[in-house]
Amino acid sequence: MDAVTYVFDEDGFYVKLANQLLDKTRRRPTYRFGHSLCVKLNSLAKGIDPATYAQLFQRPVSAGLLALGFPKFMAETLGLASAFGVKKVLGTLPAGHLTKALRALIPLTCPDLGVCPAGNDVLKTYASPALAGELKELTLRRA
Repeated sequence: MDAVTYVFDEDGFYVKLANQLLDKTRRRPTYRFGHSLCVKLNSLAKGIDPATYAQLFQRPVSAGLLALGFPKFMAETLGLASAFGVKKVLGTLPAGHLTKALRALIPLTCPDLGVCPAGNDVLKTYASPALAGELKELTLRRA
């Protein structure tokens, strides 16, 4: 199964996670319109500094993401048991995989990927032959 099929599976992990993020953004005017959520997901993916990430290795996912500068609603959504697992620490999510997962969510939340400011980075991410395996690995680590 390729990455696009895996990410866009109607009953799959990434569609459910994107829907949770969209539900949370509907209550936040900053992210409700245009490409604000796309841009934020992409800037967070670009901004994951390996040195800072390593310092936060033992923190729970939501606390680690907050420390990395994620908005509270995103950190909480991604830190839920339904996202990356109960009592998971940030160190169990490889930084590179997390970066790709954030970019994989963009087409699921974007109002128009054809004009999205994050579009080029998304296309580069989806062009990676290893993407499907890395995204699956993140979802398998949930249990």
